[in-house]
Amino acid sequence: MQLPGVQLPGVLVPSLLAIPVALGTNAATTLAENPLVLLLTGVLLLLTLISIIFITGGSHCQDPLFCVFVLLSFTSVVDLVISLEEDGFISGFVEFYIREGEPHLRTAHGIMICYWDGIVHYGLYLTMIVAIGQRKSYRNLGLFWLGSLVMSIAVFLLGNLIGKYSSELSPALLLNLPYILIPLWAGGRLFQQPKTPPNLSPEKVVLDCPADSCFEYIYQREPYLRDPVAYPKVQMLIYLFYILPFFCLGIYGLVLPGCSWLPDWSLVVAGAVAQMRPQSPWAAGPAALLLLAGVLATNTVPRGRKKVVHVMEGDSGAVVVQTAPGKVVTHRGGTIILPCRYHYDVSAHDPAEIRLKWTKVTEPMAFVDVFVALGKARRAFGTYRGRTALQEDGFGDASLIIRNVTLQDYGRYECEVTNELEDDTGMVKLDLEGVIFPYHPRLGRYTLNFHEAQQACLEQDGILASHDQLHQAWLEGMDWCNAGWLEDGSVQYPISRPREECGRKDTPVGVRNYGYRHKESEHYDAFCFTSNLNGKVYFLKTFRKLTYSEAVQACKNNGAAVAKVGQLYAAWKLQLLDRCEAGWLEDGSIRYPIVNPRARCGGREPGVRNLGFPDKKYKLFGVYCYKKAGEATPEKAGGHPNRV
Repeated sequence: MQLPGVQLPGVLVPSLLAIPVALGTNAATTLAENPLVLLLTGVLLLLTLISIIFITGGSHCQDPLFCVFVLLSFTSVVDLVISLEEDGFISGFVEFYIREGEPHLRTAHGIMICYWDGIVHYGLYLTMIVAIGQRKSYRNLGLFWLGSLVMSIAVFLLGNLIGKYSSELSPALLLNLPYILIPLWAGGRLFQQPKTPPNLSPEKVVLDCPADSCFEYIYQREPYLRDPVAYPKVQMLIYLFYILPFFCLGIYGLVLPGCSWLPDWSLVVAGAVAQMRPQSPWAAGPAALLLLAGVLATNTVPRGRKKVVHVMEGDSGAVVVQTAPGKVVTHRGGTIILPCRYHYDVSAHDPAEIRLKWTKVTEPMAFVDVFVALGKARRAFGTYRGRTALQEDGFGDASLIIRNVTLQDYGRYECEVTNELEDDTGMVKLDLEGVIFPYHPRLGRYTLNFHEAQQACLEQDGILASHDQLHQAWLEGMDWCNAGWLEDGSVQYPISRPREECGRKDTPVGVRNYGYRHKESEHYDAFCFTSNLNGKVYFLKTFRKLTYSEAVQACKNNGAAVAKVGQLYAAWKLQLLDRCEAGWLEDGSIRYPIVNPRARCGGREPGVRNLGFPDKKYKLFGVYCYKKAGEATPEKAGGHPNRV
């Protein structure tokens, strides 16, 4: 017997009844204010819908799945209404039901599965209803739907039972019981239907796990796995015990032809994977296109490796981050607070769901993790371990304390605050008091590639300077005619007095820029930066001049070490060391610091004079030593320059 045809407008009628029914039910149950009334109302609605099915489409119920799909299309529209109302697009439809019946649907996971059911499943239901009426096969679509629905309900119900909402379950949760029974029965009928000859081309699946460790994977890639609602944890466990075994079986089925079960179960797993990972690039194509509308509606568009949504303070539940304008300044060895405060709707979210994350910006789109806080969990990364903590001065304070600041801490930091659905970021620049110094090794000028320049600065108690630091030094009068590497891979040099040998006399003053150069093959000098000393540089008085090896031993006998170039510059700039006497430094160069220029002390400008790299056997010079703080030195410390 052939079933009468079913047209799409007629298919839409029962499902669209969900809109007025939801509106009326919300008004009625709000007056009742009783969860039992809510449950009874839901049962009456289902009975009413079943009656409508038999009255308007009873002839099609010779295939029982027709009735099932009509019923579920109704509930899919209800789920779509729930998600739209939770995102603020509509109101007054399911407010009472969500508040009293299933508050867990307010979570990010709950809203997403409502979108999935209201868009993807709804489209599948309508397609399969039409296919039933037109006597067409819907077996493949049904298997895809089966996998998606089983995955969705398994994660959702188990998450409710073991998560933070386990103590708030109401009788309304029983409305999910059909979602457990129907897939079991429908799956059996789908597998019994005759197979449609497949027209599939071989596909390759590439699996990649970028995590170095579980902890860092959770905090850097998927921090929601620690969400107390437990949906993500259940979903990952199901992925481990449900999807991964199938991959192994799939490999077996591909290696040994003749496994007739493989196409069917591939569709089931495809539905499950698409539901689990709706934003994955390898999810099913049609499902991904349908889901895109839901993703855009929730304003969760990914940006690179970071999801950042900028929202207005007046929006409901919005997170707004405020950081200090300009920059904060400290010195090496000091303690600094990077200020960051956030505001959001406290009534809409549990404070334990807020994630605070500090990262350092190393390149325009590259970040290094510094500190993460989620609930009571705290974690610092890399060199920041043991030196960082949250200030936590009242509600909304995400300020980061950095102790024992190092040269490498200089730079821009991003404060990111995230709740379940929205986040915002703020930027703080950490600057250091210090001094720029040009450097080249004994080999001569223009002998360093970028990586050698980095190492040379580190060996002389410094780091490669930034453009901002070099520009500030130029504003203070720095003039240097040799180009040097900066931290961003560019090559620049500051000119305050134009001259022929430095790019012609008629060129303007400023920081001249060669642009970004090849870091391996090109060679220049280096512009290094250093900051405050945790100690003192002094000229060691001796009865005679010293060779380099004698200078090293003399400082060692004095409980110190030969000073490095960066240490001498820091002492000259920050400790006002002024000594008109040349001495050995750690790299084998001869230098001396002048704060107050005078006759026979190397020119009219203050600075560190450089006499080059003589033979280390010459006994022509003294030595500058460096001793850490807390250890006595032979010279008295004072606020005025030490002059000789």
